Amino acid sequence: MARFSHWQRFGSGLALGFCLVPLAGSLTLAAGDPTKPATYAPGDVLLARLDAWAAAFKREIAAGDVESVVEGVTRLDAAVKAGDLEGARAAWIAARVGWERSEIFAADLFPDLDKAIDTWPDATSGFHAVEVKLFGANPQLPVAETHQLLDRVQRYQRVFNQLEFKGQYLIAGMATLAYEMGENKSKGGESLASGTSLNDLQHNIEGVDRGWHYLFADEVAAKNPTMAKRVDDEMAGLKAMLAVSSLDDLQPGAMEREAEQLAGSLADSAVVLGWKAPDFTEEGE
Repeated sequence: MARFSHWQRFGSGLALGFCLVPLAGSLTLAAGDPTKPATYAPGDVLLARLDAWAAAFKREIAAGDVESVVEGVTRLDAAVKAGDLEGARAAWIAARVGWERSEIFAADLFPDLDKAIDTWPDATSGFHAVEVKLFGANPQLPVAETHQLLDRVQRYQRVFNQLEFKGQYLIAGMATLAYEMGENKSKGGESLASGTSLNDLQHNIEGVDRGWHYLFADEVAAKNPTMAKRVDDEMAGLKAMLAVSSLDDLQPGAMEREAEQLAGSLADSAVVLGWKAPDFTEEGE
């Protein structure tokens, strides 16, 4: 199983030498051949097939999640401006569904935008700055914060539309998110004010599950059925673990352990497919 650093996300921004996307918005790749990063190892036929699946995943699934985020925040902005607290709360919760599913690619491919949109726990902007005002003990309608969030998710959609998805980007991002589920989100949850932290985790694992079965499950099973079954079993175990009514119902330490096992199995699956093992250690470690 791969080794993780507490602080470092290992996704494609690290593994591929991918230039991180600035808030200003234009997308660039590192110097060299942008179509075949140095860490690619699969044969050309398999690589082309995986990248074709990744492109289809972006078009058929990921784009819908991104659109749902923009639509949800648009409704949120309208409700806040109209003074509709309950409508704003409902729109905030709805927008989070697509956002949490899309974290299999958002955090690693668009790190600056991810931070601007979804920083926690000490958020001064983004989803959670809006959350603490909408759901706090003395609720407020955060007009400026919500309008800024809308601008950022619209920018995120524009940048997303520019990016050509690759298979390695997605399997790296899936493992990153699985690890974060155990390392950070299970320790008290992300959306405390709204009480939707459990929903965040449930939608995270939905995102990982959809990416795995759309893109990689069959290809890994053809090469290593034992590995594919391991991922399937760990995924099913996490989904079952999260089928509770409250984070308080989770056994202490179990979520972290199971999520990190899944992250390692996804990383090992990347190796089965022919990519080099991701480097999970912190830079300079």
